[in-house]
Amino acid sequence: MSQLLSFEKEFGKNFITDEKELEKASEDQYLVSPIIKNLSKKAIGLLKIDNENDIRTAIDISYKHNIPLVARGAGTSTIGQVILLKPSVVLDFNNMKGIEYDKYVSVKPGTKVLETLNYLRKRGKDLMVYPSSFYISSVGGYVAGGDVGIGSFQYGYYFDESLVQLKVIGFNKEEEVKGKYVWGFAQAAGTTGFIVDSSFKLTDFQDWKDYIIEGDDLLSLLVNIKKLDRKRVRRVVIEDHDAFSVVAKGRATSNKQWITIVSSTEPLGSEINLNFMDELAFAAVYVTMSKISPFKNYFYEVRLFPIERFLSIVTKVKSVLGNKVLIHGDVMTLKGKIIIYTVFISDRENFELIDEIMRSEGIPFEIHSVEVNDRVDDPDRLSLMKRYKALMDPKDLINPGKLRI
Repeated sequence: MSQLLSFEKEFGKNFITDEKELEKASEDQYLVSPIIKNLSKKAIGLLKIDNENDIRTAIDISYKHNIPLVARGAGTSTIGQVILLKPSVVLDFNNMKGIEYDKYVSVKPGTKVLETLNYLRKRGKDLMVYPSSFYISSVGGYVAGGDVGIGSFQYGYYFDESLVQLKVIGFNKEEEVKGKYVWGFAQAAGTTGFIVDSSFKLTDFQDWKDYIIEGDDLLSLLVNIKKLDRKRVRRVVIEDHDAFSVVAKGRATSNKQWITIVSSTEPLGSEINLNFMDELAFAAVYVTMSKISPFKNYFYEVRLFPIERFLSIVTKVKSVLGNKVLIHGDVMTLKGKIIIYTVFISDRENFELIDEIMRSEGIPFEIHSVEVNDRVDDPDRLSLMKRYKALMDPKDLINPGKLRI
């Protein structure tokens, strides 16, 4: 393509058109949704980003020739954040690394979350919330596409308390935003500009141990969850017997109908060494299940339930489908209320029945949509995203098609 000559001339060997490299850059590493996967287009170029000037130059070329740009870190998103809806040049941010620590920690986008955690823990500090894919994901990718994660039981969304400042580059515009204005970029899937620096408020590092609490009465388990002390409990996961048995096979067993796994600084239930806990956190569970579930026509859906609705809906679904559906729930605190990130895993043909139950409850959430609008649960945040999209990317060339204006 003649319009790519400007990239080749400006960036030399950092601009890649090798077919195998472009194929890798066109897929999400954790792309498990068959609906999203069918939307993906192929990259027309891959640009290794080393610094902020590279980004500015890439945007200038993009706007001159109307070439879409999509930022990519580790590519661990499960929601289609980095798939291409149009043939695009992919900007690889993995070389843009760095950590600075004073009152807050400031991190460059290509820095791995695990690198950040290791850096902080040597200093007795920790991120308040971080993704379940922390061992492979990048900070920039999490900020651009994530929302919850490990620590959400204590602090909720990472952008509510932890994220304090962002630096973002767009077309002829650069922003350093603080406070609620980070909402215009956090979870926006990189549609509102390229994040080049993220600053986080921290918490003290604590030695968490995993405990298992079992029971046949789901109501009693949920009542006990309400009583947990958020100063001491880092993480809470709910599994039905069938889901737990599949993931924990050969490593842990239970003969009860419901299992709660709690990461805490104080003893709760029976202590166990669950070296597979990362496989059970938020989106990681349906990535894991895509590989090991018993279902031939594997499919999943996610809903966010207040704790009372979780009880009623899950009870209805299990009463009809039994072990034909697996239930997983990560317990969060959003705006002071307990909300359960609930994953239903089954054969695809069973979801007509599951969706019928969902529709009767009227809970909006669409995990199989690439559009940010279908996942943002706060109109003020969505309004800020739209405002910054118009300001930073008026042609919709930065991750195009992912944010409806």
